[in-house]
Amino acid sequence: MRLETLKIVGILALALLFTGCQTVTPTDQQFPQLFTKQPQPVWEGNWLAGDPSIISQDGRYLLYYTSLLITGDGDGDNPDNLQVVVSVAESDDGINWRFAAPLTYGESVALENEKDGWDRVLETAFVKKIGEQYLMYYTGYSQEVDGVEKIVADGKIGVARSADALTFARFLDEPVLAADSDFDRDGLFSPSVVVHDGLYYMIYTGWSLDLYGYGLFGATSTDGLTWQKDGRLLIADSDVNWSLDNPREAELVQGPDGLFYLFFTGDIAPNESAIGLARADHPFGPWQLYPDPVLFKTHDWEQSGLIAPAVLIKDNRIRLWYMAETDNFSNFYIGYAEMEFPLDW
Repeated sequence: MRLETLKIVGILALALLFTGCQTVTPTDQQFPQLFTKQPQPVWEGNWLAGDPSIISQDGRYLLYYTSLLITGDGDGDNPDNLQVVVSVAESDDGINWRFAAPLTYGESVALENEKDGWDRVLETAFVKKIGEQYLMYYTGYSQEVDGVEKIVADGKIGVARSADALTFARFLDEPVLAADSDFDRDGLFSPSVVVHDGLYYMIYTGWSLDLYGYGLFGATSTDGLTWQKDGRLLIADSDVNWSLDNPREAELVQGPDGLFYLFFTGDIAPNESAIGLARADHPFGPWQLYPDPVLFKTHDWEQSGLIAPAVLIKDNRIRLWYMAETDNFSNFYIGYAEMEFPLDW
């Protein structure tokens, strides 16, 4: 989710009160349209859907997303009834989606929050198959925002596992990465993991409000469970000629050409985000930046732009799912776009 705007469960409850997308006029962009988009969201969940992660499994696609449960007496105005969890949907084509597992309070839950744990609120999950099991790296935090100084809510990255990719269970007591360094002292979010030459590489969004705000950082692991932080800012705003701030909320994928492609979120204008692209021979760069954003808002329901890409590159296509929102992050949707691969750099 858009971390600088939303880290509070109470705001999510506004989704119950918002009954339709407001009409907005998309910004007149001066960039080429590389992707072909679906004109409407492809998935909205029960109440909302954000932070997509996609895998291909046995001829179908599985979509993991941040969602909302309203429990208890069903009163969405009561914060005690609200749970932010990770849910899962399935599709035959990546465009038409349905719930993938039995419903709990209207949602197909893949990983439920721990009500009294460090991960009472869940978001930004990333799922990867490792051997015969599926690992879900997710963001968790114990309490919602209480003022601007805590806007990122001390996010930590945990891991859960599954044999069927539908129901995940925790198997560690503590997160695998926590906010314990100067460059991410206020929270870690949005993990993305690849395996290269026998080593796990993670890129995540780290927050340090009094130093730089946010940025993309890396960590490495030999087993996917014990991680060592790299500590370097992987891409700065000065590297991206169209972004107002450091890139954030990214997904790293390896293309069929062996190169690593980093799809990231950047601010194209105040309160308007777009998706950028970089590529490199190594998971942590150095990066060659595509000069323009590759995907940006063109529809009314993408009110504040596009956030948190999830990407598959296969069959000579780049397939990209993203999060968009309306009404100051009260409603979240997942959109879809695609283009031919390779990109004419």
